[in-house]
Amino acid sequence: MTIPPGPGLRILGLRLLGYRKNYEVRFAEGDSWKPLSLIAGEISTGKTTILEFVDYCLGSSTFPQHPEVVDAVKASQLSIEANVPVELEQEESEIGPDAARLGYTRRRFLIQRSVEGSIKDVLIFSGDLDEIEQVAPTVVSSESSANENISKFLLQLCGLDGIKLRVAPTRPDSNTHQLSFRDTAPLWFLTNTRLDNKNLAFEFTPHKAIKLRQVIDLVFDVFDEDQTVLAGQISELQEQLRGERKGIDALRRFIREQGVPGPVELENKNGEAQSRRTQAILRLSTVDDQAREQTSFAEEARRAYLEKVEQARGAAGKARERETLLRRLAPLRAQYADDLKKLTMLKEAKRLFDPLGVTVCPACASGLGDVSIVNGKCTLCRSAVPHLEHEALTSAKEASDTNGSRDSSVSGETFDVSKELNSTKRRLNELNDYISAVASEAKDARSKSVVLDTEAVELQTRFNNLTREAVTPLLAVREAAVRAVTDAELAIEQVNNQQRMLESVEKHEREVESLAARLSEARRRAAEAEAARRDRSDMLSKLSTRFHAILQDFGYPKLTEAEISSQLIPWVRGIRYDRVGSSGATTLISLAWELAIFELAYEEERRHPGFLMIDSPQKNLAPEGLIGATEDAPENPEAAAEAIVRRIYRHLTNWLSGDGAGAQIIIVDNVPPPSVERSVVVKYSGSISEPPYGLIDDA
Repeated sequence: MTIPPGPGLRILGLRLLGYRKNYEVRFAEGDSWKPLSLIAGEISTGKTTILEFVDYCLGSSTFPQHPEVVDAVKASQLSIEANVPVELEQEESEIGPDAARLGYTRRRFLIQRSVEGSIKDVLIFSGDLDEIEQVAPTVVSSESSANENISKFLLQLCGLDGIKLRVAPTRPDSNTHQLSFRDTAPLWFLTNTRLDNKNLAFEFTPHKAIKLRQVIDLVFDVFDEDQTVLAGQISELQEQLRGERKGIDALRRFIREQGVPGPVELENKNGEAQSRRTQAILRLSTVDDQAREQTSFAEEARRAYLEKVEQARGAAGKARERETLLRRLAPLRAQYADDLKKLTMLKEAKRLFDPLGVTVCPACASGLGDVSIVNGKCTLCRSAVPHLEHEALTSAKEASDTNGSRDSSVSGETFDVSKELNSTKRRLNELNDYISAVASEAKDARSKSVVLDTEAVELQTRFNNLTREAVTPLLAVREAAVRAVTDAELAIEQVNNQQRMLESVEKHEREVESLAARLSEARRRAAEAEAARRDRSDMLSKLSTRFHAILQDFGYPKLTEAEISSQLIPWVRGIRYDRVGSSGATTLISLAWELAIFELAYEEERRHPGFLMIDSPQKNLAPEGLIGATEDAPENPEAAAEAIVRRIYRHLTNWLSGDGAGAQIIIVDNVPPPSVERSVVVKYSGSISEPPYGLIDDA
């Protein structure tokens, strides 16, 4: 399926760029998109999320905030196909100087928008999901206040750029604001909530209702101030065209000053540089091969040198390891020496400072027993010592060891200083012996390392002497080959830079052609509007007729007086749609209203984008929500519901294959009827055992 000539765009596919993987939905088969695309499956599987991400890529300020989406998605890509206006090369004598010289060419774009943080930039690539052209993307803003924004890009594709709307249409001195692509969203996206919220035409939000009426009038070319709007659009396009042409002139002047040749000469230069680079690389490889062949006789010297180098490295490593161990053992030896000094001091202190060195009575030469306090008096000198609290002044004397030392009681345990002193001396001696052995190994390893380094240098000198005569003549040749490769790569880079300059000029020239084509189209519309101004009542009459016919195709019960008022509010049976009382009726009326505008605008080749997205057209069409289910099908209300659903899809398929050929409709529906099974592009099971589970299938 291809787009008919004229403004508009179609949706080819959506890709969500994720942290773990990417998630895709395609609305095209091969090189063409499907007129009717159905997204089916269970609830809470991400069907509506797909439409919301399409809306987000088309400028919506919000994206789906479901936890599984936030955790998995970092950016979204939308592939679209559009008709880009181009200026046809024709003789003025054939068409006249003021006539439109307008044509269209099909182009594909990829819109990428981040969902992380507060990034406002939107990237527009040339190409689609399968292949992106190797051209720098156009960077625009998602904010409508920016000079270059996504809204302006999309409006240009729909032929609605450069148009301003009045804030208060009834006041001649009213302020104006620039038309945004978001203002057209109600004409191409029928959300789930709008189906039955009884605010279809924004009748309860007046500022939105005013804007919607102006947008529909613009689409159908019945805007009250169409001439003024078109004149403003023409003026703005002329200003843009002048600016782009000045930019191209500046680029061309810069290119001439830089001496950039033409595309053909650049292509030849690039080919020559590539050829020189290939030849230089081959020459370099040949020189290296020759060097290896001519030095093969010195293979034994090379091998001996490499082995000696490896041995020298091993010896140096062992020397470093032994020296490191010596540095770590030195503090331990100092600690043992310090402990030895402390134990020796303790032993000497016990011998020199015994608190009671008298063991024999000086008067009678009898041995003294234990000295104690009895009735507050010392048993040795009989002196009164009331300040002492302990009964014993000395502990019991025990036998001296072989060295004559005394044992002392420490915290109730016997501590032998001599044994600990001997043990410490033994450990210190063992440590000294080990340190001596390590020091000897380190010295030997260091000496060996020095010797091996000297031998390696001698072997290297011998190898160099052997190969110098064979390699020296090739060094100059190799340096020349390396220089040739570098020069060729620099030439290639210079040619690439110059080609990018020319591509930039070509890109601006295409933009100038597109602007000139849109200017021609605006002038054509202005001439047509002047020649045959359309009456708004005629548009409303046609919309009402189409609205009635669609409801009739749906099988709306007891259908009479179906019309769309001047405020674009639908009426059925003489009752405004939001007062019919049935939620199922509200859904049918909303669908018919949306389709009436879409179908009529498309058939009359108006400035509608050319695609429509509908979320859950079976909403409220369960048996309990049917109008007249009791009267029309009292026995089997479920069959009545199924019949209405089948009629809805039959109407869509018939229109898309007839008067609506070339239009696109994308629908989210839980269980579409079997008659449109071939139009299902993806069906989510909601069960892990039956892939695909959902949009984020690894959540």
